[in-house]
Amino acid sequence: MRRHLGLVAVLLALGACAREPVGPAAPLALEQLPATPALVAASARETVLEFLRAYADAPLDGGASLAELVAGPELERWVTWLGVQDAQFPGRIVGEVDLRHARFLSTVPLRRALGAQVALGATVRFTFTPEDGDPFQRARILDGPVSLVSLRPGDWRVVDLTRDGVPMSDGIELFRNEARTEDGVSVRLDSLFMFTPNWQFNLVIENRSRRTLRLDRDASGLFVERGDGSFERYEGVPSLALQVPLPPERGVQALLAFPQQDSAEGRSLVLTFRRDGEPLRFSFPLEDLVSSIPPPPPTDGARTGD
Repeated sequence: MRRHLGLVAVLLALGACAREPVGPAAPLALEQLPATPALVAASARETVLEFLRAYADAPLDGGASLAELVAGPELERWVTWLGVQDAQFPGRIVGEVDLRHARFLSTVPLRRALGAQVALGATVRFTFTPEDGDPFQRARILDGPVSLVSLRPGDWRVVDLTRDGVPMSDGIELFRNEARTEDGVSVRLDSLFMFTPNWQFNLVIENRSRRTLRLDRDASGLFVERGDGSFERYEGVPSLALQVPLPPERGVQALLAFPQQDSAEGRSLVLTFRRDGEPLRFSFPLEDLVSSIPPPPPTDGARTGD
């Protein structure tokens, strides 16, 4: 019996002297893993799929999920104004994704970063159900390459994608300090989205005066100069913020859409507001503001949406 007790004591002593295993207290996070080709391909493709789902769900969360999946000034501004557009639609919007394919193409070396491209074939279709009116659909055709940038291994952001056969970045014009101010009212032209079949102007309007402001739709629009010195006026479709009076000491973000134009030459965006019948006119000549017009979408059977 003493021999058995002695053997047990020796074994316990040896166990106490053994070295503790050394290793991580928890599984490695994805960003700690080396960026193998398989990981790069899988994570980039998954980001594109998440982007599609977030785009379709943007009316539900104001674009919050979508904002976390994009990078670069163009797409970041696009997500911001997409949220404004959805919030000001008087009714319900439901998005649906039709995925045809999503294939990883290759990595792309960027300055101080790693880029990648994914070939995408998908449609994001939105059904709009206005409070007063019949439902209608709009389709965004996203067939073509998607460009991504890696923030760290396994973590990607979409920086550009193809819409109706044209890179989205080509259809986004950003403006800096493009504002007009008169008598306590300011209008800032933030950006222009030139996506088929519309031109959408994104505006920030502030009424610092003590009187209510109203848009005069008959004196506002996209004015096109003709050869004889006359002007043709295109009447825009305003978002809800421009359809209601703007009280004193208030500001709004608003959208104004027009039929797609083939040039900015000779064109001016004009907004006329009234306060107690007094007009306030703000004009933005576009010829020197719009740097380039995106090419027309392909005509080989490509579908288009607004």
